[in-house]
Amino acid sequence: MKKKTKAYKIITVALFAAMLIALPVLTFINLPSDPAPFSENENRLLTVFPTVSFENFRNEKLMTGIEKWFADRFFGREEWIKLRNASERTAGKTDINGVFTKDDRMIEIWSGFNEEFVGKNLKAMNAFAKKNPDVSMYFLLAPTSQGVYSDLFPTGAPIGSQSALLDYCRENLSNIQTINVIPTMKMHADEYIYYRTDHHWSTYGAYLAYYDAAKAMGFKPCEIGEFDIEHASDSFRGTLYSKTLDDSVTPDIMDYYHRRNDKGVKLTVNDGKSIKKYDSLYFREYLDVKDKYSSFLGPNVPYIDIETGVEGPSLLIFKDSYAHAMVPFLTSHFSRITVLDMRYINNGIGGYIKMKNYDSVLFVYNAITFSEGMDIRKLNMG
Repeated sequence: MKKKTKAYKIITVALFAAMLIALPVLTFINLPSDPAPFSENENRLLTVFPTVSFENFRNEKLMTGIEKWFADRFFGREEWIKLRNASERTAGKTDINGVFTKDDRMIEIWSGFNEEFVGKNLKAMNAFAKKNPDVSMYFLLAPTSQGVYSDLFPTGAPIGSQSALLDYCRENLSNIQTINVIPTMKMHADEYIYYRTDHHWSTYGAYLAYYDAAKAMGFKPCEIGEFDIEHASDSFRGTLYSKTLDDSVTPDIMDYYHRRNDKGVKLTVNDGKSIKKYDSLYFREYLDVKDKYSSFLGPNVPYIDIETGVEGPSLLIFKDSYAHAMVPFLTSHFSRITVLDMRYINNGIGGYIKMKNYDSVLFVYNAITFSEGMDIRKLNMG
């Protein structure tokens, strides 16, 4: 018996040693030719190999850089991550990298908000409204799927209340009307209003939010029967899948809603480096890559301007990516819609727009982005 135990230990150690040798060898053999390849799954450039120098060796940047570089490229990386996550799920863990999974649905976990932090965001919005008293302003705090499906979490789970966040915002905003879409989203919770594998709402979820926003802003929303629905993709796996690599959750369907007799649009996109023109709200080339959500208005950029061809007022939107699926519905009501993303604007909005050109302002942020980001505070720069 002792001999068998000893043999087992020797075999285990030998296999572990072989893996330690084989993994680096296989990694170097299978290195991509691009020194900084792009990871579609993680939607980022992988770490480049650090510069070899005495200074980098002395301050430990060389070894730290090599560790990060290897961690990004080791052979079979995604399969190892899948195996690790699968073993954790088998052991009963439901939270993988901040994602809760139940009933064929992934939900990004949000623990709540800090009043002082959020208060500074609201203070910046109030100051902006005070500077522009002749412009009607609205704030739509988009609930994430946790705000609608909180009942799926175990009793006593340490999750935050997005309704409480909305109430706090409404109580502390001045001259900005808060649009509450949470009751509508909960009313339609049994329908396909959020993607299963991504943190965004679906096109239908965005439509429901638009419907409430339209009524709050004083115009008649388009009914669902006025649209032709195109199933653009049935293989979308989004940001939450990237964190879990859980293939057991059903891939998502991505729809485009086309209103009949639309006059067409003209887009001007400024990505901070160049200005380009387009004649569609949909960037279909993104349907061929993992980041399919970017097919709505393209990827996040500082400035998008949309000429709709319809008669109506003008609208300025400050937003995160939740607005991208919602903007196409708004083009039926405004002659011009300008979309600004403050995450990519560092020198004030004056370099992009003049406030006198807009009749209304709509802030569209999801609960997590708004409660954790501070870019909205750049509103009053310049």
